[in-house]
Amino acid sequence: MLQPHTTKAVAATKPTVAILGAGAIGMLVYKQLSEFTQPILLGRDLIKEHALTFEPFSKEATSETQIIEGMMCDVNTITHTQLASVSLIIVCVKSYQVTHAIRPLIDNLPQHCTLLLLHNGMGPHLDTLALLAQHQRDDINLYLGTTSQAALKCNKLHVRQTGTGKTMLGHLKGKKLTEKQLALLTQAIPDCHVSEDIRLALWQKLVINCAINPLTAIEQCRNGQLAKPQYQARIDNIIDECVMVANADGVMLSKPTMVENVYQVIALTANNYSSMHQDIAHQRQTEIHQINGYVTSRAKYHHIATPVNDQLVDDVNSL
Repeated sequence: MLQPHTTKAVAATKPTVAILGAGAIGMLVYKQLSEFTQPILLGRDLIKEHALTFEPFSKEATSETQIIEGMMCDVNTITHTQLASVSLIIVCVKSYQVTHAIRPLIDNLPQHCTLLLLHNGMGPHLDTLALLAQHQRDDINLYLGTTSQAALKCNKLHVRQTGTGKTMLGHLKGKKLTEKQLALLTQAIPDCHVSEDIRLALWQKLVINCAINPLTAIEQCRNGQLAKPQYQARIDNIIDECVMVANADGVMLSKPTMVENVYQVIALTANNYSSMHQDIAHQRQTEIHQINGYVTSRAKYHHIATPVNDQLVDDVNSL
């Protein structure tokens, strides 16, 4: 590997953007934003930290490692004063951790601050809305997002980008982001776009995750393994059930398009391990209930049978 070089986040009078979550995607987005502004990275046990190590995506055997110096704070000790200038918080944690991560900040959030939820699966936005209502924070705006960027957390503050992809953002509640905020996000995050129908974008990503994540976890394989013929029927059935539920939910998906999208992602990420595979490999809680489990819960609401997705939830839970 080439010798690292150190870069400092672009100086700003006061930080206006925070990244909540020092996982792989959180650190990747922090690095990307650091080239244009001075964000704050919020995580656990970051009191004495001030830099992260970043390896950019490369198809070559070696890539130039970068040391990104910037602002990092512990989420449990950050004060209202430290957050006072922040108008946008990008929440990059596991889907089942969203409300738990937001809760310590809820009373210190600046008025009219925007939360952007950027995670796998669907459903946490409903819990977030309930949390905001419980704390009488109707002034907080909410955006939802999804990203196909891929990254691997090598250790506490060392991240390697393992894939590129589209990021979609969409408004859910309250005031919309300003042109300046949108310009920052779309400039800093490669292939980042604003969607007028974020539910469609989220469902499209959900179907891909439903097909790839549980199978790679169960089969203990890389994504590319799923291109083999023995998985075709199972993937087809997963997509079929997902499309039926999405359509019943008012989100019109095309099965042929989704099949094409799933196999395109399998090909583009052939050498990668899915996040669910990694969760199982490291004995961590998975996001199965926010991925296939979200489909089965919506299916029950619409009285639709989803035996394949039901079985996948059971199989992953038993690993």
